[in-house]
Amino acid sequence: MKKLKRIFAVFFCLLLASGILGGCGKAASSSAPALSASQSGSKPLKIVTTIFPEYDWVREILGDKADHAEVTMLLDNGVDLHSYQPTADDIIKISDCDLFIYVGGESDGWVEDALKEAANKDMQVINLLDVLGE
Repeated sequence: MKKLKRIFAVFFCLLLASGILGGCGKAASSSAPALSASQSGSKPLKIVTTIFPEYDWVREILGDKADHAEVTMLLDNGVDLHSYQPTADDIIKISDCDLFIYVGGESDGWVEDALKEAANKDMQVINLLDVLGE
């Protein structure tokens, strides 16, 4: 039963992320359909994830539109999520992004403080453990 809940949560997160990203892509293309992102002056969508699976999901959801987004993964290969502490550069990346996706739970206690200082007040945030629920 626990495995089924996790599968549902992952599916729901992917569905939610695709809806958010899909809505963002439609707005940009409707305002300047004949221009590319660089010609129209629009900035690429900035997405920050904490770990590789989230990063990989976002890249897969974006598909051929991945060139119009900046997807950043905070944790380097081999870094333990449970002992991770963000650098000042990581906090700036989070503060400035359009979508932030993180695991949640005790090991991500630092996220609340980082989000309080966010420069982008319109940022969308997905906490995967909150999406999972009980």
